[in-house]
Amino acid sequence: MPSRNPVSLFTRCGVTTPIDAGSIQGLRLAHRRATQPLAIDSLAAPLVLAAIFLGGGVVHGASPPVALSAGAGVSTAYVFIYMLPELSAAGAAFVTASAGRALPAPALRVYGAALVGFLVFYGLENLVSWSGTRTTHDEADRASLRPVVFIHIGGFAVYAWLVSYLMIRGVTNAPVPIVLYTLAMGLHFLGIDHSLRREHGGAYDHVGRFVLAGAVLLGWLVAELTEVAKPLIITGLGLVSGGVVMNSMVMELAGEQEARFWPFTLGALGYAGLLVMAG
Repeated sequence: MPSRNPVSLFTRCGVTTPIDAGSIQGLRLAHRRATQPLAIDSLAAPLVLAAIFLGGGVVHGASPPVALSAGAGVSTAYVFIYMLPELSAAGAAFVTASAGRALPAPALRVYGAALVGFLVFYGLENLVSWSGTRTTHDEADRASLRPVVFIHIGGFAVYAWLVSYLMIRGVTNAPVPIVLYTLAMGLHFLGIDHSLRREHGGAYDHVGRFVLAGAVLLGWLVAELTEVAKPLIITGLGLVSGGVVMNSMVMELAGEQEARFWPFTLGALGYAGLLVMAG
């Protein structure tokens, strides 16, 4: 993702170079950032992503399994065509940003973070099965008290926060139109919403979906107000990348009764073509 945003619509100046007393340009950039209001126009994509969690139940009720399979194909194409190449660039950026620090294997940090993200979300995906706490909509009050529900939904809330933050405060300068990015992440979140709604029933419908929608908006707000150190941003990108790969494989690739090969394939090829043309 770009340093601030996938497209110019979301571009707002940020200080990316060291500022010292002798740097006039740095002082001017710092003044602009200190006096510039929130870029409200950048809120459009996070609002769409938050709305997917809030209104996902309506979408799932009206959409056939074919739509979910096609959406899974879109998200998977985003992983292979855009996100995996971005990890390579992020790894090089981490080496540069962490130069002079005694860090073990800095060239592998982003890939290690991706592996950790993959394993964490694999654990979250299996958490409900291990604990035997699948619920229905009518069990909302009792299920909402179970710690596993808080852990499961809380993990995905952190994930949604990171996705929203990195949409504004990315790492690389490889542009991807924000409409295409929002489409991929929106369908990805739709798959997550479908899975959580199926696993936690009313507990998710009454509480969880609002938590995830709030996490998306909070990620945007924090990104607009502050910028963390680049090594931490790159590590976060690795975590998100691992999570996207894991969730695309396990949650968005539906079960045998819901899977649709051709809608999945056409969704993947169609979105890949759009990314190639946009690039």
